[in-house]
Amino acid sequence: MAYVAIARKWRPTLFDDIAGQNHVTRTLQNAIKLGRVHHAFLFTGARGVGKTSAARVLARALNCANGPTPTPCGECALCTEILAGASADVIEIDGASNNSVDDIRDLRESVRYLPQRGSHKIYIVDEVHMLSKGAFNALLKTLEEPPSHVVFIFATTEPQKIPDTILSRVQRFDFKRIPIETVVQHLGRICAADGVSIGPDALRLLARAGEGSMRDSQSVLDRVISFCGTEITTEQVADVLGLVDRELLYTMLEGMVNREADRCLDAIERVYNYGYDLTQFISELLELLRNATLMGLSPSSRRYLDIPDSEQSRLVELTRDRPTELFVRSFDVMLEVHEQVARAARPRMVLEVAVARLVSIRPARPLDQIVRQIEDLDRRLRHGGVTTRPRRRGDGARGSAPHPGDDDGEPPPVRTPRSTNTRPIERRPRPERPPEPVNSLAQLPPLTDGPSLTDGPSLTDGPSLTEVPPLDTTDLEPPAPDDAEIERPPLVPAGASQSERMEIFQRWLGTRGPRFELWSMDSALKSAQSPVIHVLFPSRFTLNNARRQQGSPALRVAIESCFPGCRSLETNLRPEGSEIRTRRELLEIARNELITRLRAENETDPILTRLRELTGADITDVLPPDENPPPLEGPS
Repeated sequence: MAYVAIARKWRPTLFDDIAGQNHVTRTLQNAIKLGRVHHAFLFTGARGVGKTSAARVLARALNCANGPTPTPCGECALCTEILAGASADVIEIDGASNNSVDDIRDLRESVRYLPQRGSHKIYIVDEVHMLSKGAFNALLKTLEEPPSHVVFIFATTEPQKIPDTILSRVQRFDFKRIPIETVVQHLGRICAADGVSIGPDALRLLARAGEGSMRDSQSVLDRVISFCGTEITTEQVADVLGLVDRELLYTMLEGMVNREADRCLDAIERVYNYGYDLTQFISELLELLRNATLMGLSPSSRRYLDIPDSEQSRLVELTRDRPTELFVRSFDVMLEVHEQVARAARPRMVLEVAVARLVSIRPARPLDQIVRQIEDLDRRLRHGGVTTRPRRRGDGARGSAPHPGDDDGEPPPVRTPRSTNTRPIERRPRPERPPEPVNSLAQLPPLTDGPSLTDGPSLTDGPSLTEVPPLDTTDLEPPAPDDAEIERPPLVPAGASQSERMEIFQRWLGTRGPRFELWSMDSALKSAQSPVIHVLFPSRFTLNNARRQQGSPALRVAIESCFPGCRSLETNLRPEGSEIRTRRELLEIARNELITRLRAENETDPILTRLRELTGADITDVLPPDENPPPLEGPS
């Protein structure tokens, strides 16, 4: 006996056998039960979703010896003839090759004849959208008022090409793409019946390759069985389909999000050496980025992912503590690279150069957030009494005497535009600029030679806080690094924990000068895993000011000494409700605990108790031994 393909061997023979189209099969079964069968149907949908199979099952249900019935017997002569395609009462027409007016004219002539054996004469027209405009017009009258024994069933994958005059005369049923899980279950039953051993992951690869088409998935299964036999593994299915190893995809993705260019380049080299198509590799990587985006978007998004549980767990770990925007921007870059690689003469080079863009992606910050930060910084500086303005070319020091030759500080003449009725304005010669100040501590006069603080104007003579101009941060630049500050790198004992290393890191930076005060007191370690150290700050103000020193050599030396293997530094704002504490907060907590303990000891001390009884005094405040007491209020 000749071999029959799986798609033909397992073609549905009953409405219940049609997978994933319950909304269609239930309506047709109820119409048959209620005797409300329409004279014309239109089945639309993608390829391989069961349109023609449903048309044949409907034909058997109408012409069965026990019918019309929603469950044809499959044993009578009429059912067997229709199943074999030999029934004279069921005419299947290919619309692509019978699309002329003459073909429709012949159909109109045959419609008048009664069925030979069954109760209905059924015309199944596949790919009906291929009919010409004249053929559709010739069919209109017959389609609107056919004989009572005639039923038309049209099938098409492109319903938008069918005229509205035809659509208004038929009952339309839209067939959906079959879900992945439904295809997996159906293929599993087929393999079990045929004695084929295959795992669920391999079945999922077959279902994904079918893209919602049962016929395509069955054809791929047929090809895999021919290659592997009755024992099929996931690796064999991937080889047959030309799929990229999933481990390479995850290696590439992890290298992108961790900013490890070496891992990305290694994955590209392995893909190229294995002979995989780079376009296919990028396509699967785009799907993986889509899955990671949905995984990080919300916990309920998992139901949209057609991946095994093991990959879901891996994506959960990968997207933890990472913003969704990181994966969205990576997807946009890879989508652009996919188009470039598809038409490039040297696709590997294009993909390797794109790694530089992928590993440098940072989450974008909204403009309104930046504006709020600048306003917050300005407000803080106003309340702190700091006055800053950008230096412009030609400006002297603020509050200094005018330069010689400036006519006692008189402002320069106002320039007016030239006119045809006026002569050019005479310009004054530019005064010579004073020599640049010497940037050497050895040549500066000693502090004792200058005027004392009491000789200058009092603080009350200056402007009030309300008169301080707002801060313009556009021209501010971080101070230049000083190599002298890294003469003695911090010493870290062997076996020190991360918290101990962070304390050494902060203490050492505290000795580097005031510009490292925020790093010393207001920084908190989140994690230090090679090659990245993550540091948090409690407010936008401390974060922005600390970032000014992020490129300092002292900071780099401190990181290399206290956290070996860490080459990158990530600074972020501490989330609300986080239990991670800065050094300033830890010192304050320790101070409060010490004060509480000292207060309890003082309240139970017998000498102080007796003193309070004699004087009627009470303890108003308790300070640690290393703190100076506040000055006494009132007359001394």
